[in-house]
Amino acid sequence: MTEKEAILGLMMGERIKASLIVGNTLLQIMEGMRGDELRGALSLFSVYLRMIQNEVSVAERVSPQKEWQEIQKSLETGVVMVDSGVVFESSHHLTEALTRATTISNRTMKFLQEKNLV
Repeated sequence: MTEKEAILGLMMGERIKASLIVGNTLLQIMEGMRGDELRGALSLFSVYLRMIQNEVSVAERVSPQKEWQEIQKSLETGVVMVDSGVVFESSHHLTEALTRATTISNRTMKFLQEKNLV
């Protein structure tokens, strides 16, 4: 890993972690919704998860880490669940993705600390 990849990996890891935390919060909010309100929220939530997938694709290009693919798989499973109507079970997959993003952030931070860059 280069210093540039580590810096970008840390930045993208933190950005994706924040997005996943928001995603889990949105799931909790949607649990109280019903009818048309829930249908609209689910549609937006599906778009939100796809947006995170796009961010992960960028992260994968600028800071190659094996966990990005695992995050993509977890997000894809979450999107399929949302689109299939089992939205609230997708929380597990978002949490898996969050754990992997944390791993990337920790690894890149450690690398940068060893280089005395942070």
